[in-house]
This record gives sequence, structure tokens and C-alpha cells, in this order.
Amino acid sequence: MLIEKQSIARILIDVLRGKGTPQVNVDILIDGALKNKVLLHLLRVLNIQGSLRKQQESAMEKVISVVQTISKLLENYDYAFFKLIKPVKYVPADVDLLVNAQQVKEVTREVVKLGYRVVAKDPYCITLMKGGR
Repeated sequence: MLIEKQSIARILIDVLRGKGTPQVNVDILIDGALKNKVLLHLLRVLNIQGSLRKQQESAMEKVISVVQTISKLLENYDYAFFKLIKPVKYVPADVDLLVNAQQVKEVTREVVKLGYRVVAKDPYCITLMKGGR
């Protein structure tokens, strides 16, 4: 049975909203959820267990840990996390932080002390990464 991408999106939305049982192969839904960054939410809604779920849960725990660490580190600075809360639960690829323009250099130094390194810098954005290349 050939299913259009638009139909998969509708089915995925319905499943995520708790409306009925999916009438498609769960692998198709997982693929769609992965592409739309809502995989963990889908796995939780469908109560799918296994290594994929463990990996997604672990990634979420790491993000929460990063947010906790950075919020403690920057308690004396003006900052706000953004794009962190979505209508569904998911595993973000990054943590976005807005800081007071006068405090950017100080905040960057503090975060670098946690083992992050600057990988990109422009007038309005500094990207830091921990591990990897």
C-alpha cells in the first residue's frame, strides 16, 4: 500500500495527539517522527521499548543535564534558554541560550570552562560544542 507523505504526517499528528491506533507500519511512523524531531514522543505514546527508546531517553537526560549545569553556572548572568519547550516532547539537537550582549564574552569563557569549545562565531551568534569535531 503506497501512502503519501502528507497522509503520513496526518497519521503521525493524530498518533502524537493520542487519537486512535495507527493504520500504517510503525517503521514508517518512526521514520516520519525522526525526520520531524518527535521520535521520543512517538516512542512514549506507543509505549515502544527497546534500544531505540533507551537511546532517545538517554539523549533527553543528557540535554536536561546540560541545561541544569549551564543554568547553575550562569545564575549571576542575564540569560534565557529558548526553543527548549515544544508542543511535544523530543530530543533537541542543541541547547539555545540568549545572553545579555554585554555579558557574551564572560558567559562564553564560563561555558568553555565546562569543556566546550567555540566552533563558530559571528556578530550575533556563538556556537559552542562539547566533544566531537
